[in-house]
Amino acid sequence: MTRTLTLAGALALLAGCQTTGGPDVTRFIKPSVIQPTDMTPPSSEPGVCWGHEPGPEVTEIVSQTILVQAAVHDDAGKEISPAIYRKVRAPKTINDGTGRWFERVCDAQATPALIETLQRALAARGHYRGDVTGVLDGSTRRAVRAYQRVQGLDSDVLSLSAAQQLGLIEIELDPEVVEG
Repeated sequence: MTRTLTLAGALALLAGCQTTGGPDVTRFIKPSVIQPTDMTPPSSEPGVCWGHEPGPEVTEIVSQTILVQAAVHDDAGKEISPAIYRKVRAPKTINDGTGRWFERVCDAQATPALIETLQRALAARGHYRGDVTGVLDGSTRRAVRAYQRVQGLDSDVLSLSAAQQLGLIEIELDPEVVEG
């Protein structure tokens, strides 16, 4: 009976030593987004500004082994407690590198007067519902994205093409076509 009690006590003691999840090691791993850094615009002509619509993002679950607790050594260098490692799975988002470049309105052109006109033009088309402030704020950017998305460009950066369609930027016509 004493032997059974001792064995049961030992099993209970060992069960208490098992890790039941340990510390929350997922806080050490943050989801990461890899942006394409080697992509360059099609040209670097003076006065031409470029925007980029990124390609689709792919999210994968990756495994990493991380150190939870370092090994503990005594003064003589003898290991008292081994290091503890844990395998952790975390999402990793990768931009596949595709996408497309488009001409955009340059920052120097994006004056408060142009932004006011942009806000009025987008409001007239049902995309903007805010006040006309001349500030390229979040609601204006959302309206730009909504307007351009219909045309196949999912970006809140005002493209030169959209600015021309809205009557904000002059369109250079071919003189032969105008005269003809």
